[in-house]
Amino acid sequence: MSHNNPYTHATNIYGNNAKTAVVDQRTLEGQLLMKAAQKLDSLSKRLATGEVVPQMEVEEALSYNRKLWTVFSSEAGEDAHALPQEIKNNIATLAVFVFKRTIAVLANPQPEKIAALIEINRNIASGLLKNKDQKAADAPAEDAEKKAVPKTPESKENSGTTDVQT
Repeated sequence: MSHNNPYTHATNIYGNNAKTAVVDQRTLEGQLLMKAAQKLDSLSKRLATGEVVPQMEVEEALSYNRKLWTVFSSEAGEDAHALPQEIKNNIATLAVFVFKRTIAVLANPQPEKIAALIEINRNIASGLLKNKDQKAADAPAEDAEKKAVPKTPESKENSGTTDVQT
């Protein structure tokens, strides 16, 4: 009888869709950076054509990006965060640059000033999304390699590979 209950049906559909909609953290971060880059790129193109963009619209694009970088820098600043300290430091340095550049753009909106923000976001997003896709593509090859030749600590040291998480 429960299969005729519309609430049960709706719950099951939601539950099934929620399971397929789960996105890992790296993908989410990459997508958000791309969204911010798109907003900034749109703003930059409008300014480049000589359009007088209302200050509120300039602030909206910059605010979205600044909030994103605030979250990244706050999370990287957590002692318990799993990233290596060098990467945490790089994120903090980039965040400071983003915040300073945001102020400069707010004071005098020009496409040249926005270009660096767009480039930073796109490059990091590309790395996050590429590494995820690359790991998925490499997984079958790595599994086959693990089965074929078991690695000992000595062979891994001499292989010239390093494990780096970005």
